Amino acid sequence: MEIHKFKLTQLAIALGLTATLAACSSDNDKTPPPVEPTPTQKVVELPAGTTSEKQAGFFTVVVKDSEGNSLGSADVPITVKITKNSANVVSTKGEALTADDLTITNGAGLFAASLSELTAETSITVNFTAPGYFNNSKVITLSVDDSEVAETVTLVSRSIDADNVAIVSEEKSVNDLAENGATVTFKEDGSLETSDGSALKLAKTVTKTNGSATSDKGGVQISIPSGSKMLAKNEAGELVPLTSAPSLAVAYFNNEASSSAAANDNNESRPESALDYFPGGLDLAVSVPTADNVTTEVTTTGSFTTAGFVAIELTDDAGNKVKEFGSTGDGDNATKNSIEVKMQVEVKTSNACPMTYADLDNLDQATVAAFAVDASKSTDSAYFRKGACVSSDGSAIATRPIKAGDIIPVWSYDADEAQWAFESYGVAQVNADNADVFDVAVQVTHLSYWNLDFFNWREPNFGQCGDDRKVQFDIKYADGSTDNVTAFDLLVESQSGGYRKLKRGYEFRYYNKSTIANPPSFSVFMSLLNNGTNIIDGIEGDANNPVDASASRLKLNDICELDGKKLVLTLDTAPARVDQKIKTQYACSNNAEGDVEAPPAATSTYAYLIDSSNNYVTYSYTANDGTATFSNVVEGNYKVRVWDQVSRTYVTSPDFAASATNEVVIDLPIECTITEKPVTGTGTTGGS
Repeated sequence: MEIHKFKLTQLAIALGLTATLAACSSDNDKTPPPVEPTPTQKVVELPAGTTSEKQAGFFTVVVKDSEGNSLGSADVPITVKITKNSANVVSTKGEALTADDLTITNGAGLFAASLSELTAETSITVNFTAPGYFNNSKVITLSVDDSEVAETVTLVSRSIDADNVAIVSEEKSVNDLAENGATVTFKEDGSLETSDGSALKLAKTVTKTNGSATSDKGGVQISIPSGSKMLAKNEAGELVPLTSAPSLAVAYFNNEASSSAAANDNNESRPESALDYFPGGLDLAVSVPTADNVTTEVTTTGSFTTAGFVAIELTDDAGNKVKEFGSTGDGDNATKNSIEVKMQVEVKTSNACPMTYADLDNLDQATVAAFAVDASKSTDSAYFRKGACVSSDGSAIATRPIKAGDIIPVWSYDADEAQWAFESYGVAQVNADNADVFDVAVQVTHLSYWNLDFFNWREPNFGQCGDDRKVQFDIKYADGSTDNVTAFDLLVESQSGGYRKLKRGYEFRYYNKSTIANPPSFSVFMSLLNNGTNIIDGIEGDANNPVDASASRLKLNDICELDGKKLVLTLDTAPARVDQKIKTQYACSNNAEGDVEAPPAATSTYAYLIDSSNNYVTYSYTANDGTATFSNVVEGNYKVRVWDQVSRTYVTSPDFAASATNEVVIDLPIECTITEKPVTGTGTTGGS
């Protein structure tokens, strides 16, 4: 029975289940279809934060060697240091500059940076260092009215005998400087000792012949006494010995007294000079006492007229540079050790502050210094305050050729900080072996670059001129046209030599007006150079510089005479020119890998126009929409080089013919993100 009951029970369950299923079913019910996945597509998108917004201003520096080649590569990188007023210096994105931003390895020879804020005139000092070269720096001045500025800096090789300019340099191990078979020992305390106690010496002289067949003469000799200590400074500013025996690198920059005098005699403009490459330049600001025998000083802008310059570096295998040479004695009796720097100054050199020291048998530096600052001992009304030239009676100081006994101020230049400082006074002495030069020997207790210079400034000897220390003048062609004036090079030279201000056309963009900032306080020649040739005819209405249909340098007793005048060129008419529009934008390089391409995104960045000879013509800082205009471009073929902040490289466009109607678009390639996203529209190209 139980078994039978079990079977009935199973049958009942089966029948009940069948009935239930039948009751739940109808002709209108169907099984729901499976859920289909939402269609997606690959969407290409620009990474967030790629584009940049234009900052308040920007500056750029073209970095070259003495032969005009661009510097800064992976093999020879250039390290950039902002040594003064760096607070607002930022990248195109407005961010603090990184170590990568401050290293030039792209081969383009360009450094550029933005200013996040610019409400008043500011001067920024930028220093450039590269292995195998002497340091150099540039002071860049920007203002609200002049917020985009370009400059050029030249680095001189540590081993050069240039044919084009009067510069010579050499680097040698100190082990090779001993004379007469002596040997050199380097000790753990940094001392250098020779086996016979003799000094270590390196001498360099220059004799260059320019196109006028005139030879410039001069040189330098460095003498390091045996026992001198080679001391560098560590990060804490402490003096520490070098880690190995150093190499001595010396570069001598001649003032080209003979060749500049010959050019003046022939009314020639020299397109290049050793003076163009002086580290730190010849326009500067130094501290000058406000009166005689006072300690109060004021920062004063002026100019050097130079008698010569020498760069000296002692560097160990680890790159540490000597700063000082130790001391002799203890406590209050300790005296700093020194080395001798003897420079040869050509007798044709002009003295822009002719004060003569009479007692040539007593050249004690303290005695000479006391004489130099004593107004009662002035000669030709000239004396000094901390190296700066002062008139004892308020009259203009006349320049004359240098002579024996003349006092020449000695200045040092900290190449790492790009800072000038007055050091002492030298005295020109007769060279018994060479009547073409005078000797000026000084003892120096610290190592830097050394300059023999006369510092002159407009106050109190001259008054200021123009608007805010600027000379402004108009430029026009011979036919009277003031439109489409080209970007010529500006050259200002002292009439007596020793000073030059050269501004390349791409630095100082001329249209129908021009400006000279911080005008020098001495008589000058001025040229506008077109491919190295002067094209100035004269000044309209000026009897001293008449317009007479012939090229001639302007001869100005005071460059302020040019303020507000009209300068006429020898060129009849302006060449055909156009305003070339460009646009900079990021474009995804992997757009083809997606279904939905990302559109280009405009960005603000730095752009440079380059001609068919690979020369920089002009520059611009593109707007937030990526646009800019290169104005007054001569018709011809060009390309544009653009800074890519993301990759930290320069992107160069293909060649194009300048045109007022065609905008040149430069794509900065970037690998974009690709994301699977739902299709939100119709068709295969819709998307978010």
